Amino acid sequence: MLALSGCGVGFGAGEQEGSAGLTVSRDYGAEVLVDQPVGPLGESSTVMRLLDDQADIETQYGGGFVDSIDGVTSRSGTRSLDWFYFVNGIAAERGAAEFVAQPGDRIWWDFRDWDDAMNVNAVVGSFPAPLRGGYDRQVWPVSLVCLDTAPACRAAEANLEEAGVEIAAGDPGSDSLRVLVGTWNLVKRVPDAGRLDSGPASSGVFARFVEGVDGQRLVGLDREAQPTVDFGLDAGLVAAMRWGSNPPVWLVTGSGRAGVEAAAGALTPDDLRGRYAAAVSPGGAFSLPVRSGSYDGAATAVAASAGGKG
Repeated sequence: MLALSGCGVGFGAGEQEGSAGLTVSRDYGAEVLVDQPVGPLGESSTVMRLLDDQADIETQYGGGFVDSIDGVTSRSGTRSLDWFYFVNGIAAERGAAEFVAQPGDRIWWDFRDWDDAMNVNAVVGSFPAPLRGGYDRQVWPVSLVCLDTAPACRAAEANLEEAGVEIAAGDPGSDSLRVLVGTWNLVKRVPDAGRLDSGPASSGVFARFVEGVDGQRLVGLDREAQPTVDFGLDAGLVAAMRWGSNPPVWLVTGSGRAGVEAAAGALTPDDLRGRYAAAVSPGGAFSLPVRSGSYDGAATAVAASAGGKG
């Protein structure tokens, strides 16, 4: 039943009142198969039914498990691949046949390898959801937590407001969706955020900060959780994580102030659309996990000795 978890893509243009956005992709969003609005919505508009209306699907376990979409079928062997889905960037906790879509929801089905990250519980690719619009009829207050780098925090605030996100005043409560803005040495002290250092199996994020001879660097991991791309000293990271029923936490961070400012500048639908997480370097925003052949000229390969934790 693992494939009843999910992923998230940013759907934007073409959405109408009373409709939702449906995206179907494979390999962590690398190849998009379907991307269109669906509706009108009603009480019977489950995520499963909306998918069935737009694609040829096969199911198992009494119709509760999506086994195949347009001929792309779950399989196991050396690596395990299945269909997963997100609603508004949150991995759904129940089956698609039971999840009723709401107007404006952004639904993303993704066919991916899950051996090294079974629990990817939140992604950034549906931005500004869930910061705007919430998830499953629940809207969390959004708290912008500025740990340092005032220019980056101002940029993050401006981009959030531009995207229609309402930022709550005062200290964040336990029911708040926190956006942590700051250098990694400060952000990692927040217990939830510190899971990044434990790798994708714990955090669901295919990146880590590594100490090098010239300072701390952002390293991108491939889908097998291997360090693959060194994004450099000035790179930033935008990622989301969630545990249990708690609100997700978003990380806007970097090893230094330049990286944090780059990450804050990438809080836009164009930069985050269709990404599980994003590394932001002088060459632009790039998807994580690392996609083969996507980073030529933007970053350098990681030396074999760069696999330690930062």
